[in-house]
Amino acid sequence: MNYIVSTLVFGAIVWWFALGPGRKAGESLSPFTRKVAGLGAGVVGIALGMKGRWDFAIVLVSLSAWLLGFRLPKMFDPIGNARKSQIRTLALLVTIDLGSNEIEAQVLAGRFAGKRLDQIADRDLVMLAQDLAKLDPSGLALILNDLDRRSPGWREHVQVDPQAGARDPRAASAEMREDEAYQILGLEPGASEESIRAAHRALIARLHPDRGGSTALAALVNRAKDVALAARR
Repeated sequence: MNYIVSTLVFGAIVWWFALGPGRKAGESLSPFTRKVAGLGAGVVGIALGMKGRWDFAIVLVSLSAWLLGFRLPKMFDPIGNARKSQIRTLALLVTIDLGSNEIEAQVLAGRFAGKRLDQIADRDLVMLAQDLAKLDPSGLALILNDLDRRSPGWREHVQVDPQAGARDPRAASAEMREDEAYQILGLEPGASEESIRAAHRALIARLHPDRGGSTALAALVNRAKDVALAARR
């Protein structure tokens, strides 16, 4: 019984700091906090497994793996069944997987149409940026951080409009459709206000620049939340 109580208390503490309502919207766990919580959950999980408490051990080890950034089979992933958020511009389709924390971009037009961003060689990123600067400045704004990380000197060869992301019509105007807003939030139309706010918090937390996000992506998510909430009033 003591093991059960201790495990529940420890799990509640980890959940509170990692996913719980005590977190502010947009707040992202620091790498140090994730590592400490992940290692702690792993140690307790292994100890419980050695005692034969596999039920609690599996939960804690799965939580540990998630906090430490490992990919899990869906049956063990605490949020592996979460929906995917999709943001479409003229030349890009950006997908945010809430289960794996991954942000993926697929090119829809230009020389690299049909390829994912991670399939394009670093040496070709300048050409991709040139295509997007002409075809889809708003789409370019969504992947600036990826370009900066993989090809630091790309800006020397591409003229970037600093206002491109801010002028994205779906981020800055009232013309974002309700169905687009729900698609960005990864929700079905008619979702509850609580679900809308929870999806918004989860997305914003995953859009920190260190995790592949950007201010342009965050602006779209914020706008989607406003549109979805307004549709319920």
